[in-house]
Amino acid sequence: MINISDEELKKKYNEVHKKLLKGDFLEVIKESNKVLKKRKHQLFFNLLCVAYQKIGKIEKSIDLMNEALKLNPNNPNFLNNLGTCFFMLHKFSEAEKYFKKGLEIDSKHLHILNNLGNLKRETNKTEESIEYYQKVLDIQTDAVATLFNLVGVYRVLNQKENSKLYCKKILKLNKKLTDADRQYSLVHKYVEGDPHLIDMLKKVDDGNLSSLEKVHIFYAIHKAYEDVKNYKKAFEFLKQGNDLLKKETRYNFSKDEKKIKGYINLYKKIKKIKTSKNHRDLIFIVGMPRSGSSLIEQILASHKKVFGGGELPYIQEIANKIIEEKKINVSLMNDYKSKYLLLIDELDNSSSTFTDKELLNFYNLGLILKLFPNAKVINCTRDPINNCWSIYKNFFPFKTMFVNDFKDVAKFYKLYLKTMAFWQKEFPKNIYNLSYETLVENPKDQIEKILLFCNLEWDDNVTNHHKNPRIIKTLSFDQANKPISKKVSNSILNYKEMIGDLVKEF
Repeated sequence: MINISDEELKKKYNEVHKKLLKGDFLEVIKESNKVLKKRKHQLFFNLLCVAYQKIGKIEKSIDLMNEALKLNPNNPNFLNNLGTCFFMLHKFSEAEKYFKKGLEIDSKHLHILNNLGNLKRETNKTEESIEYYQKVLDIQTDAVATLFNLVGVYRVLNQKENSKLYCKKILKLNKKLTDADRQYSLVHKYVEGDPHLIDMLKKVDDGNLSSLEKVHIFYAIHKAYEDVKNYKKAFEFLKQGNDLLKKETRYNFSKDEKKIKGYINLYKKIKKIKTSKNHRDLIFIVGMPRSGSSLIEQILASHKKVFGGGELPYIQEIANKIIEEKKINVSLMNDYKSKYLLLIDELDNSSSTFTDKELLNFYNLGLILKLFPNAKVINCTRDPINNCWSIYKNFFPFKTMFVNDFKDVAKFYKLYLKTMAFWQKEFPKNIYNLSYETLVENPKDQIEKILLFCNLEWDDNVTNHHKNPRIIKTLSFDQANKPISKKVSNSILNYKEMIGDLVKEF
């Protein structure tokens, strides 16, 4: 092996690290591999591992870290990297094993402690997640990522004052971290002359914010003005936030159209393949965001024989892998079926009926019902204008890109309807259409029908879903944790003069 001096190594590391930060991952892989041929140095193992993770080659990352651990079995960074790989594959028990092994070597390793907090949060052990996050802050009080994690955890626990406290700590460290302003707004009820609103307006006037920093603050100001019933101003800032996000995401509707067509074509390819009907009882809850899906999952998860799995990316990841396969047969389908069942076992390995509430699984109902012929699908529907307005007025992570423009939201909504119409013709017995308005108007009747559809007996707990201590991680956590009210939100009426462009779409 040709050696490389420490000075050359340091210079090369700085070069490659800059490329990593810029997102030039293929270049990082190429350069790191060159260095590792000359000298097996931990820094370049770490760079290469992260680059493989970023391009989705998790298995290559695992192989690399196993090679690195043979050279240095007690390197906590390698163990952390390996734990992160398994976490990304949703293999939480395996990930925890490596994280804890790393902590045995370095009990104050900040990344491992934070990652264990994330793992516990993902597996719904929020009290344990808070303990790990607090350990990070005991060592480094200004660990911003961990402070943000605590903001989110306390928000879904409905501990609003704790959530606010950590938002304030973040903003004290750096007032340009406006995501903290937005998250503060979610747990704060604004009044006229509210100091936080005044402070946010000053930040906007300073004009020293990046586009994404502005996006967060515009959504937060929208929420503040809505609270004080100044709807004209609220809409003005909401529109600015959405317009900026649309520029950032550069959403292209035709890509979604093409993607869904690809999944339907996959179904047509596998239509004649028959897998075993013998599988765990599964309920897939699909639909558009903001259609009442969190509420129905919380109702179902209150049943003594149901476990609420929440929004899981597993089916979409499986679909993307299957679509790349050259030969699809029963054996391959059964393999992917087993993989999904093993993944949900990581969250709950009981015999309970399991709910998966990844709404955009409506893309892949053909695949789901070929893998799991006895699965039940609840399709959540809502008045289209109210639904699209609720989507537009809420902030979504950047991966959800159709949400920032009235025309885009409406076109996607119509694509969803068209896609569901196709699946309903193919699988009329597996899909139950649940209207949010009907559920709210007559909850007991609708819940009885849903339980009957899902082959579940009546359980009084379902009418007390608001007493369920289960954590809801979606935008709708606040509404879904309250008793059902017949008073359907009519916030759209406050904006009726401003949403003409949306109404025109329907």
